[in-house]
Amino acid sequence: MEAKTKRLQYVDALRGLGILWIIFYHLTAQGGFKTYVLNPLMELFLVVFFFFSGYFYKPNKTSIGKNIGKRALSLLVPFVIYALIFWGIGTLYLTLTNQAPFLETLGCLRNFFVGAIWNRDIQGWFNWDYYSLGKRYLYLADFWFLLAMFFASVLFFLIIDKIIKKAPITLGVVVVLFALTGVCVGLKFTLPYNLHMVPYWTAFMVLGAFVGNRKLIELPGLGRGPKYVIGATMLISSIVIALLKTPALNQFRGSFGGDNEVVSMLLCIAAALPFLGGIGILFQQLEQDGIRFNEMAWLGAHSFTYYLFHMFYAWLISIIFGFSVLQMQWWVGLLVAIASIALCTGQFFLMDLIARKIKERKTKAALATSNTEVQSQVEEGAKGE
Repeated sequence: MEAKTKRLQYVDALRGLGILWIIFYHLTAQGGFKTYVLNPLMELFLVVFFFFSGYFYKPNKTSIGKNIGKRALSLLVPFVIYALIFWGIGTLYLTLTNQAPFLETLGCLRNFFVGAIWNRDIQGWFNWDYYSLGKRYLYLADFWFLLAMFFASVLFFLIIDKIIKKAPITLGVVVVLFALTGVCVGLKFTLPYNLHMVPYWTAFMVLGAFVGNRKLIELPGLGRGPKYVIGATMLISSIVIALLKTPALNQFRGSFGGDNEVVSMLLCIAAALPFLGGIGILFQQLEQDGIRFNEMAWLGAHSFTYYLFHMFYAWLISIIFGFSVLQMQWWVGLLVAIASIALCTGQFFLMDLIARKIKERKTKAALATSNTEVQSQVEEGAKGE
């Protein structure tokens, strides 16, 4: 049990580091620093969430249907609820300030739910602009992450138990998934909800399960010195590969680099694999050496809350102070990021307080009911005597 807690903490710390990087990336204006540094490094942190989603998977513990059902509850339900909340608040603001008619906001919501997330083909069907959604409708497009995680999880659960026990087959499936991604991104059209990217994310989840089940990140048999050397070498090499890529080969321009999709995808994989291994080895060994990641791990454990709400709070801040989130200077973006993180933290504690109060009331009600039943039984016993 203790070993599991340690593994979970350093993994959650990596998620926390990843969500901080994503928040900073989202709230940084376009420019050289974002193009050449933030964007390629964010690609590395994104794969952390998928890789470690598979890392603790144990085969034959739960049925496929139950696993998919759990992911649907944890990903699709928040996707729908928060999308409606954000859309509702945005619609109220836009209609009250006469910036958009109500019917236009309905069209935005319709397009959102039919799959128009970073999908310009479907956008063309409805004569609708992604960027107006991003600026005016509370960044609904950034919900793509929840759907990517869900669809990748479905494919993951369907295949993982059949392959995980045999290393050659597992690695072969990973290669096939990457190859399938290359075929999908080379298509002349894109699929709703970025489904053409699902094999890519699933491949990292399968790799995570493969590494986690064999405890490869722990590097059994090696001392702490070699572990640090190997981890640091892998991490540095991945960062060098990521930063040396030209902006035309960055991910999410099309899907991978526009006209150079397959080459860009291969470079992303070449950077991501040593990054996952290197940063995992270093964090795991640091924890073994007594370094605690309590605050970062706490942030990682609630990373979905921060992902869902940080753009919303940034949007509110931009309204209050009268500037566009996408056009502010880097230091303003940093301040907005810090303020958004603080608001997300406050929101989490408020939600936690409400949940605890509800639980306390239910406990008191159950206790009162139990006491009443006991009293009734005593009275009936007394009458019988």
